Amino acid sequence: MSPSYSAPTVGADSAIDLREAAPRPSPLSVSPFQSPAHLWQRVAQIGIGHTLYAGFNWLFDNVLYVWVVYTLGVLKGGALMMAASGVQCAVLLVVYQRMRIDWVGVGLVTEMRTKPQRTRIARLLARASDFHPAAIFTLLCVLQDPFVTTAWLKRGSFDRLTRRDWSIFCAAVVVANVYWIFVASLLGRLVASLWRLASTVWS
Repeated sequence: MSPSYSAPTVGADSAIDLREAAPRPSPLSVSPFQSPAHLWQRVAQIGIGHTLYAGFNWLFDNVLYVWVVYTLGVLKGGALMMAASGVQCAVLLVVYQRMRIDWVGVGLVTEMRTKPQRTRIARLLARASDFHPAAIFTLLCVLQDPFVTTAWLKRGSFDRLTRRDWSIFCAAVVVANVYWIFVASLLGRLVASLWRLASTVWS
């Protein structure tokens, strides 16, 4: 007689978990920038950060800065506000690096430049970063401040601040403040002239 074979039994301890056999998506294949909602969330975060910082800068540049330069003069007042601006931006730069929150937005632009397929807003932001670094430096010094200039030229990196970073920062402090001392002196004279004119009319 041929030997009989018994069918293998599956016990409770050897139950097959079908979830283990199901394919799992690779975490490396999922990019957060593939979702338009995530992109808009990053853009909103950058917008909120710039709005809050712009409010502080408006008070510092257009109220305090103008008043000090007009009251103390271009040399003494300008030197005082250049020092104050340098200290404020240096502290903010160090805090920004340690917080590792890219509300300046350069990290987002750098990542989007490497994407083969871009949305319309991604193309606009990437195109804005195609200017020559010297042109970007000058524009940011005039339109922003030394902190934003240095953070932008670090290309979204939160590594330790190097000698090159501090050299860019010091140059930005000089360029940005020389420009704004000139503007603040003109604004101070303009406001004073308008005040005297209004006082004459209403007296």
